[in-house]
Amino acid sequence: MVRNGSVFEDDHLPDPIVDRNRHMNEVTDALAPIQDGFRAENCFLFGPSGVGKTTVARAAVRELRREVLDVPYAYVNCWKHYTRNAVLERISHDLVGAAMPRSAPTSRLIDRIMADLNGPGVVILDEVDQLRETNVLYDLHEIRGLSWIGIANREVDLLADLDDRITSRISVAYRVRFDSYGEDAITEILSRRAREGLGPGAVDEDVLARIARLSEGDARQAIAALRVGARMATREGLSAIPARLVEDAVADAEREVRQKTISKLNTHQRALYEVLAEEGGLIQKELYARYQEAHDDPVTLRYLRENHLPKLEHYNLVDVERHGGSKRYSLVGVDHQNGTLGEP
Repeated sequence: MVRNGSVFEDDHLPDPIVDRNRHMNEVTDALAPIQDGFRAENCFLFGPSGVGKTTVARAAVRELRREVLDVPYAYVNCWKHYTRNAVLERISHDLVGAAMPRSAPTSRLIDRIMADLNGPGVVILDEVDQLRETNVLYDLHEIRGLSWIGIANREVDLLADLDDRITSRISVAYRVRFDSYGEDAITEILSRRAREGLGPGAVDEDVLARIARLSEGDARQAIAALRVGARMATREGLSAIPARLVEDAVADAEREVRQKTISKLNTHQRALYEVLAEEGGLIQKELYARYQEAHDDPVTLRYLRENHLPKLEHYNLVDVERHGGSKRYSLVGVDHQNGTLGEP
């Protein structure tokens, strides 16, 4: 049934982009000065998970490179590369083709990028709110001709720990805000993926619409559910995805997406997750005390509250309930009696 599995991968870049014309226009406007040989405007994309932020950023750069051949660019996943040096190493490698040793000092990395960057270039900083050393934003701002597209869930999470020097540099950047997709938009996204990735007649519009409805505006989860549904149907020897498999496919896709997210957690977020998995649910003060015991180098309660806990919430890993004047945290989709992932 699956003819081309690559169209269901997270890094697949469709053409055209569905239901994001306004967002594309705003990002391409920010990048437009590069066409005249000038530095582009820095740009931030904010919104929940699965609403097309990374897709729009990558598509805007693709459009730019169709107009201006060989514009230097780099993509950095700041969840994986979250230190100052790690970001600069990635940029050095992708933007100017300079492979630098991991032990290279920050100043040498910056000097190499400055020396080798020929004309204006652009960097996509995905999950930019995961940066542990945000002063790298200042470094990038100081590199002549270089601009960035920063992607995050919420602006407040990004700005929480920035010093005044960095804040002043990014305050004038474009802000592009994304809302969740509507059901019709997700149905269209799924229809296009099905035409590219599945055999003829593998899924009808009613099934796609049902997947869209159950995915609640998250295109990433919907696409995963379509892939899972095709896999389930194939195992049963079917040539099309029946409606009876949709709920199970959506549930399995939600678990897959959650596990993938958990695998990307940094050490602080993973410590929080594991504490909650063991305890079932804790108020913030108790959670912080247990986290301090579990992590070798704990951050402050304020930093935890403003950075790591919101990230777990935004990625639908934790539920938050208010009890009087405090918050109680518990994991989403976990059977606390046996410590395993349960039905979402």
